[in-house]
Amino acid sequence: MTIDSIREARERLAAVVQRNRLDHSSTFSAMTGGDVYLKCENLQKTGSFKVRGAYNKIAKLAEEGKTKAIVACSAGNHAQGCAFAASAMGMKATIVMPKTTPIAKINATEGYGAKAELYGDCYDDAYLRAREIEKTEGAVFFHPFDDEDVIAGQGTLGLEMLEEVPDLDCIIVPAGGGGLLAGVAFAVKSVNPKVRVIGVQAEGAPAIALSFREKRHISTDSVYTIADGIAVKNPGDITMKLIDEYADDVMTVSDGDIASAIIHHIERTKLIVEPAGATSLALLLSGKLNVRGKKVACLLSGGNIDVSTIGKIIDRGLVSRGRKIEFSIQLQDKPGMLEKVSHILAAENANVISITYDRMSADLELGETILHIGCEVGGKEHAARVAAALTNSGLKVLDNGRKSR
Repeated sequence: MTIDSIREARERLAAVVQRNRLDHSSTFSAMTGGDVYLKCENLQKTGSFKVRGAYNKIAKLAEEGKTKAIVACSAGNHAQGCAFAASAMGMKATIVMPKTTPIAKINATEGYGAKAELYGDCYDDAYLRAREIEKTEGAVFFHPFDDEDVIAGQGTLGLEMLEEVPDLDCIIVPAGGGGLLAGVAFAVKSVNPKVRVIGVQAEGAPAIALSFREKRHISTDSVYTIADGIAVKNPGDITMKLIDEYADDVMTVSDGDIASAIIHHIERTKLIVEPAGATSLALLLSGKLNVRGKKVACLLSGGNIDVSTIGKIIDRGLVSRGRKIEFSIQLQDKPGMLEKVSHILAAENANVISITYDRMSADLELGETILHIGCEVGGKEHAARVAAALTNSGLKVLDNGRKSR
């Protein structure tokens, strides 16, 4: 890997990818005390950064006349990048995707002209199947992240960000298998070693973070996260070598942090970003990384999210931010009690969204019930005021309210 290979990739990509400028965010700057910029690759062709690495690899194969068919594996974004690039080069493409891949990504991959084959429950399962197809059908396989040409394509993002804001102090980069983080870290450090490059993973898929911390290659037995695009059990050998040498740190965020970041981004920018792509913003807003007084860029790596999933993630984010809460109230099971609770909630401007009764708890006396009432509130402080109003009225609020299910 050399900086020249990344510059050559930029030349190949010049007429293909769109250069999304770094957008300054006054809102996120005010929230964090830093000077925050967003690199919105959710607006990129095919909906993510992945087209950069895929096109660079396939274009190079075409230049060398090495193949007329490719096979790849992907949770969705690499698939679309490969399908787009293969179609542009007149190549046949087969993409193996986990069965958990959102329908929108499957449909988009097929829409670009590739054959999508669903196999296994995660990227690693799909990888094994893709290697089988490579042997049986003679197609050229190339890795979605552990490939120097792919990494060089992703590294073009590092060059772009530094060209736009040369005095950046820090760049936050999502990481699954590590291709994007490796490429950006290598490119950035080659141009300006003083810029910190921080990788971020989901807590439920932390293989790179663990490997970076332990300074040895670690694979996880399973992954579980809403960030399907970075749900990787086994990071790459090439990527980990580059990350160990050029990245400054790799941190993790919870699914709640990710969902909350997606909501913040929708509310403030009016743009959709997928869970994997939102991890950089999630880390920024989590408070785990001190950026006060620093110029920091968050790389939002993609926006390919299934429509049916958006509502679930928004609900998760509202719960995480304390905007949805469930109060459990132990009261007498008689007429008028629900009306009493409703009047209190209305007076405190809490909107009721769900009501259930529990008359089966062993702790209840005869004639008692537990009312579980879900509400929309303005945030955690508002929820505390509502709980206090219920308690002050003589009602028994269990656990002083809990997050809505």
